[in-house]
Amino acid sequence: MAEKVLVVDDETAIRELLVSQVTYMGHHCVGAATGAEALAIASMEPHPALVLSDVEMPGIPGDELLERLLKIDPQIQVVMVTANSDLNNVRRCLRSGAYDYIIKPYDLQDLGETMERALERRRLRLQVDEYQNDLERRVREKTREVLETRDIALLAVAKLAECRDDSTGLHLDRMQWYSRVLAEELAVSGPYRAISTPEFVDHLFKSSPLHDIGKVAIPDQILLKEDTLTEEEWAIMKTHTTRGGDTLREVIESQVPFRSQGARFLRMAMEIAYDHHERWDGSGYPSGKKADDIPLGARVVAVADAYDAITASRPYKVAAPHDEAVERIRADAGSHFDPHLVEAFVRCAAKFSLIQKQMLRQGQSRPRLQSEVVGPTRSVI
Repeated sequence: MAEKVLVVDDETAIRELLVSQVTYMGHHCVGAATGAEALAIASMEPHPALVLSDVEMPGIPGDELLERLLKIDPQIQVVMVTANSDLNNVRRCLRSGAYDYIIKPYDLQDLGETMERALERRRLRLQVDEYQNDLERRVREKTREVLETRDIALLAVAKLAECRDDSTGLHLDRMQWYSRVLAEELAVSGPYRAISTPEFVDHLFKSSPLHDIGKVAIPDQILLKEDTLTEEEWAIMKTHTTRGGDTLREVIESQVPFRSQGARFLRMAMEIAYDHHERWDGSGYPSGKKADDIPLGARVVAVADAYDAITASRPYKVAAPHDEAVERIRADAGSHFDPHLVEAFVRCAAKFSLIQKQMLRQGQSRPRLQSEVVGPTRSVI
């Protein structure tokens, strides 16, 4: 397809001659008598590949027309057509982005060569842009593949830890979705709207399965014990928080670039591993942190973990109904749990119940889409 060329000149005879000559050279050429007409033509698809513009014109002068053309499409090549007396203006146009200029009266061969160089320059720039866009697309795809592989690997590690105590069934899967729903509710209203960004929600969803990763270091006779743990056994059990957090800290410090997305993701996982058993009033473990000293991600996971512990069947207890779980968590607002999180939990508690029931129906399968579990983001069920 012939490239579109636009000729702009207020003198009818010159404009028509130039259009005729450019058309003879094999290009699709149109003319414009004013800068305003030229801008209207240039705004239509396809944009002109090349504009041959007079410098001195009434209305919109050539230098202003040049700037406005390049705002329409930076790849438009502009060649100024000028008399010898206009060279100062031409120099200004060249500094502003014009490709070249030709002097009236011009030689037809010189015109053709100048046009071909300008059009070739445009073709090369478009090829570079296409290559750059393709490269960026490939990088995005590769990055997505790496992140997906990372997420799958981390979930697999978390599953290995969980499989030592498989009585909880789909505990990690439920935890992911409970945490996500609660974090999304925080973004709707309340004091944590600015913190609970889409990135925060995504990182929380992917890092929450690592909350109990430290249990891989707990001996089976303690982890799988059905009777009440002794004081000494309970002290060992509680170390799963520090063992998990320390392991993730070592990975971050030795293997992950500090400012990378992976570092941000793993720092959240580390905070959750350390602090998901801390309590709002400072009576939790391992460090006795309280209130806002506990990272928000850990506070969210604490609520999600409590709901799952109450509503899931264990060898030593039967599952409590949803309403009882809501009331028990509500009763612990301000002591065990962040009261703002409890308020958000109560608002979206119906979604927790829906996730729990669907997981029970689906058995070993996870929700395929968020909308299949909780409906559109932040919708009310």
